[in-house]
Amino acid sequence: LYSSSTTALGAYQVGEFIFGANGKGFRHVLAGASALVVGNLLQESAQDTQFENMAVTATAINTNGIQTLNITNGTTTVTDNAFRGGSVSVYTAGGEAIGYEYTILGVTGTLTSGGAMVVSVDHAIGTAWTTSLKVNMKRSPWSGVIQFPATTQIGVPVGVAIYPIAAGESGWVQTKGIGAVLSDGSTFAVGSDLGTPSGTAGAVTVFAAGTTHARVGVSRQAAAAAHAISVLLQID
Repeated sequence: LYSSSTTALGAYQVGEFIFGANGKGFRHVLAGASALVVGNLLQESAQDTQFENMAVTATAINTNGIQTLNITNGTTTVTDNAFRGGSVSVYTAGGEAIGYEYTILGVTGTLTSGGAMVVSVDHAIGTAWTTSLKVNMKRSPWSGVIQFPATTQIGVPVGVAIYPIAAGESGWVQTKGIGAVLSDGSTFAVGSDLGTPSGTAGAVTVFAAGTTHARVGVSRQAAAAAHAISVLLQID
């Protein structure tokens, strides 16, 4: 748990969940462009709208092996490693109805702007796709994780750093159980629901229903700005 690597650790892939001591839970992640800071609340990589409402070319049902989908890239160059463990979902119907979702096993083909990508997924499509179909193609929430921004939430919370994973390396973050998390200067007491930052990057704050912030757990200690407090994490 307390190491990082330029390749996946052992047999684990990005997003895999394991239990640790005392009911703790952990997710295998790929760090983004900056090293992770221990005790910081983390977020998935920022939304990239180039991978929403994407065009496809006709794709047939594959009953004899791995299903591949023919998707036209936007204007952003992609890498196979970045999208492994991500998802493809039907956004606009075209042969197949909206709502169908597939896990990405790999991406090949032309990965540059406007290229014809070949995306391998975990199961066969139910009905052959037509060119009127559009898809959303998303990275795994645990691929390219970053420090949670100070104010504007641009993704979902994915865990707390327990080790300073280097930029672009793989390792583990904590998502469940008792952990130590950076606190901001808000006023909250033991037992308060905690949410994503409202002013200090990587720090938890008091959670208020109806806001744009996500709930991540419960405080076991009063707020203490610039300190790591004990938190019962409930992200998973």
